[in-house]
Amino acid sequence: MLDLLITANTVITVDEQRRTVRNGAVAVTGDRITAVGPATDLIDRFEYRRKLDFPDGVIIPGLVDAHSHAGHSLIRTMADDLDAWMKACEAVYLHGADPLFWRTDARLTALERLLAGTTTSLSMLGGAGDTIRADDPAHGSAHLEGAADVGVRSVMAVGPGAPPFPKVTSGPAGRIESSFDDQIDVVRSLIDRYRDDPKSMVALTYPTLDLDDLGQPIHADLMQGAATVRELSDAENLLIVQDGHRGDTVEASRRVGLLTGRSLFSHAVDLTPDHIASLAASGAAVAHNPSAIYSQFGRCPVPELIEAGVTVGLGSDATAPDRSADMFRHMFQLTRYHRADRRDPAMFPPGTTLELATIGSANALGLGDRIGSLETGKLADIVIVDAA
Repeated sequence: MLDLLITANTVITVDEQRRTVRNGAVAVTGDRITAVGPATDLIDRFEYRRKLDFPDGVIIPGLVDAHSHAGHSLIRTMADDLDAWMKACEAVYLHGADPLFWRTDARLTALERLLAGTTTSLSMLGGAGDTIRADDPAHGSAHLEGAADVGVRSVMAVGPGAPPFPKVTSGPAGRIESSFDDQIDVVRSLIDRYRDDPKSMVALTYPTLDLDDLGQPIHADLMQGAATVRELSDAENLLIVQDGHRGDTVEASRRVGLLTGRSLFSHAVDLTPDHIASLAASGAAVAHNPSAIYSQFGRCPVPELIEAGVTVGLGSDATAPDRSADMFRHMFQLTRYHRADRRDPAMFPPGTTLELATIGSANALGLGDRIGSLETGKLADIVIVDAA
């Protein structure tokens, strides 16, 4: 017997056949999808404990935000230009935020996401690079537990900064100095704690480098840090997330060993055909953030990436002053961004756009076998849109 049968005017599966079922239904047993198909067929086929009917509803997979930042929801109004915003992030995340800050921010963001149908997201634990809070596992735990309080699925990217060390942060007891090894120990403790948690997951991050960085005196330390993150990714089968890729940063990541089949590069603007070929050959994925400031600095070549076979997901880049947690907004922005660039109003029709925000983002996070489409055996990660 089914636990739940949901019927609706339309079911958009985003499965391999990209089926759309009119007058459709989704059958659920436990936390898994049992069947998807015409409502009359499933009603005749199954007995069920509970039935929900949405005659004006459209059932879609839960939306997946492939790139965002923890902390942004609580400081979104602190600045409205990039330089001031980055200074605010550094001051708050490294010196003002305590575990309660991260938990409160995660709860607020999760609630905003649910209002717009987002059930899974990736968040950097802070801004990026040296604004990642990796001095104490209490910060990361508070973020993940805040999202879990609301019931959403969260992937948290945390990792060491780039040399030189020690990194200086502030906590309730005052000044904290952490070495590279200290920060790696924090990451390992978070991995161990959430290793088998189905909703709270840990990913790795390392600052995005450019080719000039590799010519600096700290080159050997950069290489060693990257190698340690890569070894941890290999040993634990964890995603490596790098924020703010642009042009030759792809080549820099390749040289330090961070361009792999478990890599997720956000933004990825101003890429050459060689960069696209490197991404495709490695199996790395890209998180496209069309509403972000970075997408104004340069163009993310999403059509070319997809044509080359690169997995592309859609991201919000979090709730900074000019953005929101609403993935429908970012799907809209995606279409305008690329249609204007190509002078082609047929670019990214609705079905293709939805793919990026569901199965595309799920695959980018390494979760495509569990979420991102409505298929038998996958998690019952379901959103109903009121189309009345």
